[in-house]
Amino acid sequence: MYGLSVDTHFAAAAWAKELGVTFPLLSDFNREGMTALGIMLEEFAGYRGVSNRAIVIVDRARTVVHAEVAPLRALPDTDAALRAAQRLAQP
Repeated sequence: MYGLSVDTHFAAAAWAKELGVTFPLLSDFNREGMTALGIMLEEFAGYRGVSNRAIVIVDRARTVVHAEVAPLRALPDTDAALRAAQRLAQP
């Protein structure tokens, strides 16, 4: 499992440390992944190059098994994402 953010790898590392995240957080600083997922915003609150908040879980076969893009200023349902991730971990 990986996390993906438009933040720099320095910011991702800081978030991982603060949140106790044990999986890699990757930087999509060039916005290619977020653009491919269709979650980039042209502009938000005067900022350019930001994405909607989203959780996308992809299995080892590269199939999307869970995806949620949150409405603006909201957060995705982390409990639903956790359940999807736990289903992947089951034998």
